[in-house]
Amino acid sequence: MAVAGGEVRGPDRLGARGLLPALAFLGPPSLWIGVLFILPMATIVLLSFWRVVDYYIVAEFTLANYQKLFRPLYLSVFWRTIRIAAVVTVISLLIGYPVAYYLARKTHRFRMVLVVLVILPLWTSYLVRTYAWMLILGTKGAINQALQAIGLIDAPISWLLYSDFAVTLALVHIYVPFLILPLYAVLEKLDPRLMEAAKDLGGGRWRTFLHVTLPLSLPGVATGCLFVFIPAMGSFVTPELLGGPRSILIGSMVAQQFGAAFDYPMGSAMALAIMAVILAVAACLLRAGRPAGAA
Repeated sequence: MAVAGGEVRGPDRLGARGLLPALAFLGPPSLWIGVLFILPMATIVLLSFWRVVDYYIVAEFTLANYQKLFRPLYLSVFWRTIRIAAVVTVISLLIGYPVAYYLARKTHRFRMVLVVLVILPLWTSYLVRTYAWMLILGTKGAINQALQAIGLIDAPISWLLYSDFAVTLALVHIYVPFLILPLYAVLEKLDPRLMEAAKDLGGGRWRTFLHVTLPLSLPGVATGCLFVFIPAMGSFVTPELLGGPRSILIGSMVAQQFGAAFDYPMGSAMALAIMAVILAVAACLLRAGRPAGAA
């Protein structure tokens, strides 16, 4: 720093001059994150260590809420939730990868039209799509009526609705666009010269895909799987409507704790347990999705 005639020059003056614009630029988003994310998260963490006595929340430190999570009922629901979310993610990947690959590498003229068709279901309400599956899978739904009309069944198939099958099918339909879009973005940016070089070196179509295209698309695969797994883990509307009491997921139990049961501490502990599972899965997926040679 230099002083000449009482005037401060150098980095200190520039830093002071740039402090106000920086605060004006970073202040609103920091306040937004603090009020809508950090404060609610801190509240949930604090509540999870309290307890409820006669429908009143008592600010008394206890680990009882976390101990209850290891009861067989909660463990079975957690396992069912993780299993269904994983199955939904795998099925969405098996459906979404070919669609994204075709959009990115095999079509040019109608690409934007097809991308809009992929996004189109997102314009419809989540609840409307769930109710539509109830009309399709019900005992008097479209599938049962069609099968009875052509003589394949004599009585309606009851397990199509209010089962894990119905929940999985609806969640795949709802969330598969969230896998296709990030995967398409990654595949569309791949340098075609890499595939041409692989072919020039004697690599066939499948070897080029397995050794060039697939490894380079892993970041998109990891991101898309996260976009499906995270909401599937926390979903409760679809399991409530299509699963019934036999296919209840942990999201429904969290909603019940914050609703009818008025047990906010137990609901907070469940929510934090879900977040812990999601963070563990996210860490594994992001690690597996790193490009080869990345630090």
